[in-house]
Amino acid sequence: MIAVIADDLTGAAELGGIGLTYGLNVELAMSVNPQSTAELLVIATDARSVSEPEAIQKMRQVSEALRAMNPELIYKKIDSVLRGHVIAETNAQLDVLGLAKALLVPANPALGRILIDGNYYVQGQLIHRTHFSEDPEFPVTESNVLKRLAVNNVPIRVLPPTTGSLQPGIVIGEVGTQGDLRTWVSRVDEQTLPGGGAGFFTAILGARYASKQPKSFSAKTLGPCRLYVCGSAFGHSVELVKKASTVGDFVCYMPNTLMHAEGQESPELANWVASIVGCFRRHEQVILAIDSASAEHTRRLAVHLRSVMAKAVKQVLNQVVVDELIIEGGSTADAVLREVGVTRLVPTQELAAGVVRSAVIEKAELRPGNLHITVKPGSYRWSPELWTF
Repeated sequence: MIAVIADDLTGAAELGGIGLTYGLNVELAMSVNPQSTAELLVIATDARSVSEPEAIQKMRQVSEALRAMNPELIYKKIDSVLRGHVIAETNAQLDVLGLAKALLVPANPALGRILIDGNYYVQGQLIHRTHFSEDPEFPVTESNVLKRLAVNNVPIRVLPPTTGSLQPGIVIGEVGTQGDLRTWVSRVDEQTLPGGGAGFFTAILGARYASKQPKSFSAKTLGPCRLYVCGSAFGHSVELVKKASTVGDFVCYMPNTLMHAEGQESPELANWVASIVGCFRRHEQVILAIDSASAEHTRRLAVHLRSVMAKAVKQVLNQVVVDELIIEGGSTADAVLREVGVTRLVPTQELAAGVVRSAVIEKAELRPGNLHITVKPGSYRWSPELWTF
């Protein structure tokens, strides 16, 4: 078994989708199932959305549980642009796993994300000059990785792929090409915790398995009744939702009265849910979204908005038989799944890079139905087959 510990749900699903392309039996879960027989077990911790002490505690607990299962490899999935509590989590995991070294290779040239001479670039731009600087929870205001991540008493180095054997401590691997990813794979030994983004994980699997021809995706694969939950604050996603709202009345924005953490939720939430259910009487596809122009971008508010969105989704699913629940944004997806009681998924198809459709194994609080859940990272683009508005 290969085990993955991911700090958010979309990242977990993305690696599950990569496992499918190598013919692996994949399980995606919110906690460790010691009885799992999966060849690739991916645990989504949602550690990126909690405080640093909570993230450390989650990573220690999951690492201890996976260590007891004795997998052949444990991979630490982090955000490809290094948002989150990366160093604190890694340091804690090294301690639990009894390892001396960690090699984190976050960049992914296939997505135009590279790390050269200590600086992170997205599509040729220094990252602090891109939309990642506007992230409500982890705004990226510094492109030099060492300056961003340096922590007292934790040895961190940013090194090129020409580096030889790794010394104890945490290394952030520079990447400019796909070949660099493969080079870093050769640096992983039994005393090293490998981690990073999807690109490095793909290179690791590529060194072990032959890839399979993925099934082609058609929108006809999806069931007709679809609920889209858009929790991303990225500009391209916001604009797509806004454009869809001008085409028809199938976009249900969260009311302004629900956007304030101090507000009373129950009556307003019930009214919003009623309007969403009413929308399903007119349309087979409905979009839930947050009007970013009305929402102040703060971490506290982001957590509140996810909670409200999750509660609304649960109430809608109790009244409407939805075939496809399609969620954008890792933290939003995690909040929704935990609220509705979904704890285990089996990825069945990678619809696009990082966009993975899964069947639900356990759905404690949902009405009967053949529900499938698709999740997409907020910074990734929608495929035209999936976004049909």
